[in-house]
Amino acid sequence: MSAHISEEESDALDAIQRHQEVSVARWQRLKRRILLRNIALIVILLVRATAMIVLPDDYLKAAFPFLDDSVNLANLAYSRLLIALLFLTIYLYAFATNRYFRSASMLGVVVGVALFWSDAGQYLTLGWGLFTIQSSISFGARILTLTLLVMNYLDVRR
Repeated sequence: MSAHISEEESDALDAIQRHQEVSVARWQRLKRRILLRNIALIVILLVRATAMIVLPDDYLKAAFPFLDDSVNLANLAYSRLLIALLFLTIYLYAFATNRYFRSASMLGVVVGVALFWSDAGQYLTLGWGLFTIQSSISFGARILTLTLLVMNYLDVRR
């Protein structure tokens, strides 16, 4: 087998492996770092989801002080969990197989930003006066989640 290949052969190999967007050498260096971030993401999301389901009234007052008591937080939690589970499945499949991982990372950032702004918009429109220590911890967890997603995306894009 020759160590030198022509440009046409190189293009053909690239066309065959379009799904593998991160080179094997880079993937070996990045995989552990991204895995640790993904574990942290899953833990943060599970803690928030558990708090939403187990303690809905306390979580509602802490994370969403601008909402009234008539809001059914369980429905909100389950719908967000369903969306998160769908995207998490796609993301983890792409991570495990290194297939379309750049695209899945970008999708994760877009979904994360969308969920972040849906909550941040409430604070912006209703004022930061309702921002308590508990809501700042919840908001910080959202920012941390988004930061981890962006860091994964940036590592993969380099």
